[in-house]
Amino acid sequence: MKPVIDKISHITSRHTAIDLLGVLPLFSGLASKEIEVFAAASHSRAFTKGQYLFLEGEVAQCFYVIIAGWVKLIHVTESGDEVILAMITKQAVTGEASLFENGNHAATAQIVEDALILSMPIPLLKSQMIENPQLSMNMMTSMIQYQRRHEMQVEQFLLYSAPQRVGCFILDLCLVQNQRDGLELELPYDKRLIANLLGMKGPTFSRALNILRDATGTRIEGTHVTIASIKKLLQFVDGCYLSHHVKKPKN
Repeated sequence: MKPVIDKISHITSRHTAIDLLGVLPLFSGLASKEIEVFAAASHSRAFTKGQYLFLEGEVAQCFYVIIAGWVKLIHVTESGDEVILAMITKQAVTGEASLFENGNHAATAQIVEDALILSMPIPLLKSQMIENPQLSMNMMTSMIQYQRRHEMQVEQFLLYSAPQRVGCFILDLCLVQNQRDGLELELPYDKRLIANLLGMKGPTFSRALNILRDATGTRIEGTHVTIASIKKLLQFVDGCYLSHHVKKPKN
């Protein structure tokens, strides 16, 4: 079997940069020729797990589009603790916020699972935003959505228990139309990262998994997840999972 990095490195041979960029919200509403400007300046590169994409405080030269793989955005506290701000995957854009952070990256980006990433110059983004109101509007929308996601994460930490947050995380992994009893899926990355993302230490996360299993029948063995009852899981998270994501189960 070929390594994952070999497989994803062939993605750009099947899809041009303009195809990859054209589906992103950041470029929504832009004409093909306007997207082509970014595509022409883009470069793709394969990264392996553990590599850094950029460092907090570093002067930003580029912004990035994740084509495949997983990347974690982190902040390291003065005491040396790592706080995961977000986990991002395909079609996510990162590094663009440096335009509003005095030209420096506000977080560190590290590869969690082998990734293929497209980079484009930050000066190009800045100049195109000045010329293109639609691109500027898309950027502002993106920033507002990011802020809203952060507020929701804080809300989860304050209002919901550890087992409920784990249940919400699992529901987020499956598309609404695929939600059904007996659904099986795989965790996208290491459990330690999931625990950190959800604001838990290892022992708390383990207890949360046991409580979730006893309450809903949802089992996590290694990286494999089995959801016994979607209805029980939705009832257990009690609003932690946003209502507009939920396909209400039949009685």
